[in-house]
Amino acid sequence: MAVTAHYDTPEAWASGADRVYEALGRAIVEASPIAFHGRTIADLGAGTGATSRAIAAAGGRPLALDLSRLMLAHDRVARPPVVVADITALPLAGGSVGGAVAAFSLSHVDDPGGALREAARITEPGGPILAGVFAATGVRHEVKTIVESLATQRGWTPPPWYLHLKEELEPRVADVDELVRLATAAGLAGVDVTTHEVDAGLDTVDALVNWRLSGPHMGSFVDGLTTDELATLRDEARQALGAPVQPLRPAVRILSSVAPAPR
Repeated sequence: MAVTAHYDTPEAWASGADRVYEALGRAIVEASPIAFHGRTIADLGAGTGATSRAIAAAGGRPLALDLSRLMLAHDRVARPPVVVADITALPLAGGSVGGAVAAFSLSHVDDPGGALREAARITEPGGPILAGVFAATGVRHEVKTIVESLATQRGWTPPPWYLHLKEELEPRVADVDELVRLATAAGLAGVDVTTHEVDAGLDTVDALVNWRLSGPHMGSFVDGLTTDELATLRDEARQALGAPVQPLRPAVRILSSVAPAPR
């Protein structure tokens, strides 16, 4: 089953991971070669809306697209217009938006080049197209090892889709040369890839532990714990992590480009 099919946990995601992706989304938006002001910007793989909020803060009009109806339904009253869609086959007309952002969604599909081609197709000529992916050179934060070790002791095993994401999909787009090749093959112009260490805003024990337990790869495991079991797991993780903690500062690659002129 596709990786995207497992991102149907909006409440858990919004309680932890969303905060991280909001900081990462801001970093991607700030790298745009073209101002977002007044433009409709497609948020490809919008999830619970972290990058949509960054787009709006930059003066853009976000259009949220995601394959998960549940993620798009989260906080629906405050959300921008949403469309249930596969980012490799977007139901939008050519040149119908002023720009596109794929914040950490290229690694969730088997055809990232197809997603970039679709971004180029739907964006008006000269409109900004950006993407963010995790850099393979980033240092693994110790909270990941701690939480996964404690969960493993209680019977958790990494789901096959998660191993596929981490071992195959993410490394492929994390390579700078490959990311440039995919973007160039998609017809994007002004292609540039830079690497950034982004302050994710998580600098407390509780915030870090909550982040690691909120991901979809932990969803069914966490749901299967009793209230007492989950509380014990959290306490053990907090004690193992200790204080002061290393703030979360993931290394990310940011692709910036523009849609090509019509031929």
